[in-house]
Amino acid sequence: MAAIVTSNLVKKYGSFEALKNISLSIGNGDLYCLLGPNGAGKSTLIRILTGLMKPTSGNVRVSGMDLSSEVREIRQKVGLVSERVILYDRLTPVENLLFFASMLSVGRKAALKRIYDLLEKVDMLDWKNKPVRIFSTGMKQRVNFIRALLHDPEILFLDEPTLGLDPHSTRTIRNMVRELNESGITIILTTHVMGEAENIAKSVGIMHRGELISSGKLEDIRGSLKKDRVTVTVKDSSVFSFEKIEGYQSETRVDGVVKIDFQPGWTIENILPAVLRMKLEVIDIEQKKPSLEDVFVKLTGESS
Repeated sequence: MAAIVTSNLVKKYGSFEALKNISLSIGNGDLYCLLGPNGAGKSTLIRILTGLMKPTSGNVRVSGMDLSSEVREIRQKVGLVSERVILYDRLTPVENLLFFASMLSVGRKAALKRIYDLLEKVDMLDWKNKPVRIFSTGMKQRVNFIRALLHDPEILFLDEPTLGLDPHSTRTIRNMVRELNESGITIILTTHVMGEAENIAKSVGIMHRGELISSGKLEDIRGSLKKDRVTVTVKDSSVFSFEKIEGYQSETRVDGVVKIDFQPGWTIENILPAVLRMKLEVIDIEQKKPSLEDVFVKLTGESS
């Protein structure tokens, strides 16, 4: 049984169509990253799937249940971590989490055990009795992350969970996501950072202007572009115009060197003779498989 199934899902705000006929299936135990730039419709889709917003039309089933008639039962099976932290600043993590556990009908004894276990996993146990108001953004988000896990959900939704966080908090949350998924929890995570999805996802869906333009296993999505791409790193020079090299796509200058990216399909054998003829000082040559960024650009004609 699929964890999430949507059919012809539409969301309109007046004449503006935020979601356009989204049909999607996410399997049990998947770690599915929903990708796309800000405004693509990712957060709108998550709000609908978690029962926080009604679609204009279309059908949604979560854990086999119909969202239109069984939303209360569905909410007992899902957790949501949004970029907006929902905590009371004057309370400690334990006080905050006990309050939310009571709202989820989790008994105090069971809740306390789960709270302490999870605080330890996110490296926040030493802060359990400190008021949340003194915490950094990353620390608050780690506690917020626990809030979504108090009732042991089958499906966890994370809407840009690492946006604006410090490296330690980002790494902690990312590791927790992997661990939870390995334990059998289905995870749906939104991000506009393609590299984040490549590091963590099993499957991906790419959204653009309210449409789901591609969805499938990560390796299949990347494999849809069958051509590798080459990056040549050379010593910077004001004498040469790198755009004149055949196959040139873009360049990045940093610390006295230039990284020249070539169009997909151009091989080292194609490129190297032209680079050497220009008498450029080559520092490195790298041939890579297509990235999700490459797939996004190919599908939309835009950079993410």
